[in-house]
Amino acid sequence: MDIEFHYYVTYLTATRAGFKPKDANVLAYSSQYVDNNDILFEINKDSKELYYENYISQTLDITKPQKDLLRIYPFFHFIPGEDSNYSEKINKDEMPPLNTIPDNLNANKMIDKALAGNNLYEIGIACHAYLDTWSHQNFVGMENDYNGLDHILPNIGHADAGHDPDIPDRVWDDSRLKNATVNNKERFLVAIGRLFEKLFKYKNDNDKLSKLPSEKQELIADIDEIIEEGSVKEERIGLYKELALKDEYGGQEIEDYDEYYWFNEAIKEDYPEKYDIDVKLTINLKHIFFGDYTWDDPENYNDTHWFKFQEAVKFHQNKMEGILSSNLEIVSTEKW
Repeated sequence: MDIEFHYYVTYLTATRAGFKPKDANVLAYSSQYVDNNDILFEINKDSKELYYENYISQTLDITKPQKDLLRIYPFFHFIPGEDSNYSEKINKDEMPPLNTIPDNLNANKMIDKALAGNNLYEIGIACHAYLDTWSHQNFVGMENDYNGLDHILPNIGHADAGHDPDIPDRVWDDSRLKNATVNNKERFLVAIGRLFEKLFKYKNDNDKLSKLPSEKQELIADIDEIIEEGSVKEERIGLYKELALKDEYGGQEIEDYDEYYWFNEAIKEDYPEKYDIDVKLTINLKHIFFGDYTWDDPENYNDTHWFKFQEAVKFHQNKMEGILSSNLEIVSTEKW
């Protein structure tokens, strides 16, 4: 999925489930920022007391994944499952051990633990990975011929499929499936319904659970209508913003997503700008030529959204190492 579902629809799902708009914004921003957190920074590297190094949760271009950062994909984007029955939908003779399966047991453990921890940043990260089990289903978060769709890009994740699996209104062909036609809207609406169930149960007492089915169906109907009406991303985002103004979705404007906001709030130096050069390689020129970064408020940096998100990324990675320990034992990679 892309920013439409990871930010805007996740926000709407959270507010409909009972989160206050301010908290829903932190949750949704964390969810989307998983895809934008793609640079390793060293903050105050000349200070022992203030030095900080973050983890990344995505590579610079998801269609050009980096082989030496493979840990990112099964932990944040391609959570593997263990349902052998799911291989019946695949033309391949054998399903690999780290295949992404929608709503799988590992993904449920992940998001349930995040909710139990009551940390909005961790919940947002988990929401991202949980939703991606639908959009990234049948792909493996490492290099594997199983991912191949007869294109020239490396067989890591859905690189060979490009952005097709992530766009809400896209209908595309996955030649590996017995039923090759994939309707993303159908997948995405199921995903958002399941996420709503998780968030609604988290925010509401048992006496309100009788409302869950009807609330869920109304959410799905609203998002379905927007995907049908909006022919392009920009139009759909405008409709998501209109929906947010309704009382049942918090009654407030959704803040425009700015991938640099949390960083620039915490760090004195601006976030390095991204440029696409002719070979279509995304690079960060400022990061190459200007690599000194310092806290804007050294005494309170640990209260910033960026720091709290980065700590949540580290916590999530450690948690996933435990959840996926049995899966990872049966594969090996030198670049982990």
